[in-house]
Amino acid sequence: MSYKHFDYAERIKLKTFIDEGYTNAEIARRLYRSRASITQELKRNARVVTWKGKTKILRHTYEPVQAQRRADHLATEAHRKPTKLTKRRQEHIDYLIKKKQWSPQQISNGVKNIGVSTGTIYNWILKRLINSKMEDLPLKGKRRKKLRAKKVNSVRTRAILESHSIKKRPKVINERQTFGHWEIDGVMSPQDTQNFVVTFVERKTRFMVGIKARSRQFEDMQTVLDTFMSKFAAACESITCDRGIEFTSTNFIHSVENTYNKKIYFSDPQAPGQRGTNERLNRELRRIYPVGYNFTKITQKRLQESIRDLNRRPRHVLGYQTPEHEFVRRMNEITQKTTIAASI
Repeated sequence: MSYKHFDYAERIKLKTFIDEGYTNAEIARRLYRSRASITQELKRNARVVTWKGKTKILRHTYEPVQAQRRADHLATEAHRKPTKLTKRRQEHIDYLIKKKQWSPQQISNGVKNIGVSTGTIYNWILKRLINSKMEDLPLKGKRRKKLRAKKVNSVRTRAILESHSIKKRPKVINERQTFGHWEIDGVMSPQDTQNFVVTFVERKTRFMVGIKARSRQFEDMQTVLDTFMSKFAAACESITCDRGIEFTSTNFIHSVENTYNKKIYFSDPQAPGQRGTNERLNRELRRIYPVGYNFTKITQKRLQESIRDLNRRPRHVLGYQTPEHEFVRRMNEITQKTTIAASI
């Protein structure tokens, strides 16, 4: 029996069955599908989070409209003309870059019938589609750019950020009197890769969490947030971050406040000292992964092992207890309170 792709009507039914609490096996029976086909459809179109090597599909994030758009897009891509990157062209470009030390501009404009633009050659290098690397280019690929005014946030965005200013953060948080208030920041890879690490530090215990992100785009940041909240939502009351583009999108703010019902605050521009705990621990992480380290080289598991070592160092500010010890103690208190409340 040949495989039949999901259509929009089936995707609507799938979403309805998910909302009604049916398991994948029950949904498969109702749609006359295999259980594997249901799982694959959710893997393709719902958010998937990984924690400690275990993968979990967030079924509630499945949206049939977006799933159908993605399927239509992939169907269109399948009928597009083949890439210009032939083996002969690849070898020619690699030879000119590596042996003759030509730049992409010189290749695209100086080689007769090469048939590709400067930008295309750069994209092939960045996507590792040819053997040449940025390090092989003149000036390591640092191209001059026209001077332009620095991008400024819109009036609406500035208003949103000011309404969540750190100046509005309660005094009890500022003085670290309560548990569950986190500072977050990004630890970047080199400019030619989008991967980076988002670090979360609990202000009272100095406990650190690090999660790899594919890029600074909202979809990837949402995955990071989902991963963090799936583990630490009970230990999170607020988040304080800088004004980087990965944190200031309205979608990210909406997700923190409305999806997870947490407070979010933004530090002032050029004021890293307002998130001093996070900055301090990021410097310790940089001793393990120096500036310029490419985070695509390590797994989430390896990153967790490095951060676990940081969390097990005694801290003077904690009376020489470790952040891990203090964090676990606070988490146990939360669990006990929840158990007592449930029994009343």
